[in-house]
Amino acid sequence: MPYDQDTIRRLFKDSTEAGATDIHLKVPGRPRFRVQGQLISTPYPPLAPVDTQRVAQEILGLARVETPLAGLTELDLSFGLDRLGRFRAHIYRQRGSLGLVVHRMALQAPTLAELGADPQLGPAVWAEPGLVLVTGQQRRLAVLAALVRHYNEQENGFLIALERPMEFMHADQQAVVSQREVGQDTPGFAEGLRWALDGDCDAVTCADLPDPAAAEAALRAAENGRRVVVSLLGCPAPEAVRWFVRMFPPAREKELLSRLKRVLRLQVFERKGEVKAAAGERLFQGMEA
Repeated sequence: MPYDQDTIRRLFKDSTEAGATDIHLKVPGRPRFRVQGQLISTPYPPLAPVDTQRVAQEILGLARVETPLAGLTELDLSFGLDRLGRFRAHIYRQRGSLGLVVHRMALQAPTLAELGADPQLGPAVWAEPGLVLVTGQQRRLAVLAALVRHYNEQENGFLIALERPMEFMHADQQAVVSQREVGQDTPGFAEGLRWALDGDCDAVTCADLPDPAAAEAALRAAENGRRVVVSLLGCPAPEAVRWFVRMFPPAREKELLSRLKRVLRLQVFERKGEVKAAAGERLFQGMEA
């Protein structure tokens, strides 16, 4: 059985019907599904290098991404399939051939309660304009998604979610939510944040601040009356303010501390399995502005 387009589509359909969260494709084994945490072999034929290349090419087409496979070493992207939902793919090279891990996105983000948050966290985050920093290593993006869900269910406004990659789907409820994937829908986080500032949005969430341009754009959006919630990748909870400031040249430290003091409202973090928040003013103790 060749891995043609029909076979590849059937593979995705079978994975969904099996309740799989992930599909693993690696030469020379058979495709495997992760079901309830376990990797289960499928009856599909063992994969040859040409097979994983065909799957990768099919996914690139579905994602509308034009990238030569010859020099590709790693690539993350997302795509949708009719009646099956959205998927996120990680394409990588191993032993000279391509391997893939394809993750089926959850159709609904978790609630804050499911993540162990205080019932007042959502209202506190979205109460007024300003900057909120989300830190933590394990469930940082899940917390961000839960905050978007809370806004969508409880607030009447327009929220732009900047993501890379997209993890959860948010269908409009009380609010209007536009999900923009960096690399596909917008060139970068800085560009997406600047567009959000000009795009009549009430709130914006950002999955990462990879450079000073993105950090500056987030700060400006908060200064201009938007509700801005930013996840800090790799930032230890006690270092949130210093981490933000150290993205910029040392000569700007005093200026940035002063600006942050005016707009930083909360830091959301995880401690012992619970999601908590600290008020902005507490985060500056022992620091000079």
